[in-house]
Amino acid sequence: MRKVLLYVVTGLCAMLSLQGCFTGVESTKAITQKDVERAYAGDEYNNHGQSIEIPLDTFPKWDMGKRFYVTDNNIKYIFSPSQQFAIDSLNLQDKIITYDGYTKSLSIDGRQVVNLYFKAGDINLQYNTNRTMDDITGTTDGRFEVPFLVDLDEVEQLRKVMTGMSLYIKTPIWYDVTGEMIGGRKYVNISITDVLPGDKVFPFKVQFNDSGRTAYVFMSYRDNYLHRSFDDLFSTTDIRERYPMISDENWQRIINSQVATYMTKEECRLSIGPPNTLERVPTYNGVREYWYYTNGTYLIFDEEGLLTSFRR
Repeated sequence: MRKVLLYVVTGLCAMLSLQGCFTGVESTKAITQKDVERAYAGDEYNNHGQSIEIPLDTFPKWDMGKRFYVTDNNIKYIFSPSQQFAIDSLNLQDKIITYDGYTKSLSIDGRQVVNLYFKAGDINLQYNTNRTMDDITGTTDGRFEVPFLVDLDEVEQLRKVMTGMSLYIKTPIWYDVTGEMIGGRKYVNISITDVLPGDKVFPFKVQFNDSGRTAYVFMSYRDNYLHRSFDDLFSTTDIRERYPMISDENWQRIINSQVATYMTKEECRLSIGPPNTLERVPTYNGVREYWYYTNGTYLIFDEEGLLTSFRR
């Protein structure tokens, strides 16, 4: 009797073990965002046109009187105290200040550090960089930026190059004239109408027209970890032409960052971007895939790679 019972228990354990592989409870290890980006890097995010180039006039080649736009009033805290003004009463946001030369001084640790000077009307401002000239000029791209300042010469250079360009926009993150985020579209043809000073994170604000509607996107000149360079935001060619197999109905959903059941993984990625993490769960019929986003959105794809359910 004990022997029979042992065989029954062993058989049940084996069956449960086999069944557990297909219940959906067990799954592959969660895949990280870097893995996702490598696996789902879309062709539309690779520029198929020509990137823009402008000359960058970086310190110490600045001319006296060079103009800078102040993006944030917190800039007052980087300047040395002065008898000309009280720090707390200094209000420079949205104003223009000009470069007024530099000196070198001996720091506490014996280094020759650079001090930059600016003028805001009649007010003299001193910014102690706490860096040597070698530190400043030895960066990878040879570029030195003062916090909260936008170089107006660079704004003007971009304005000359970009104004009038007909492009296809890659992001639905648009803003109105007050800086409030508005619902935008992606992969549609727009016309650049102006380039303005940006904010403390992105130095340039690009104004464009979308079928009579004026909107803005914030841009950096060089690529950075936030991916807002020209090539990240715009394409010189129609992205729609790279996906002839997508129906017009689903392409309209993609333009408006919408998803619907039976869309493919490629269509969903085009619409709302790759997930932050994903899981692959073995089933009797193959593998189900679960996409998760940091904003709470999730997508579930069946074994054929079609969207079966989602939460936005």
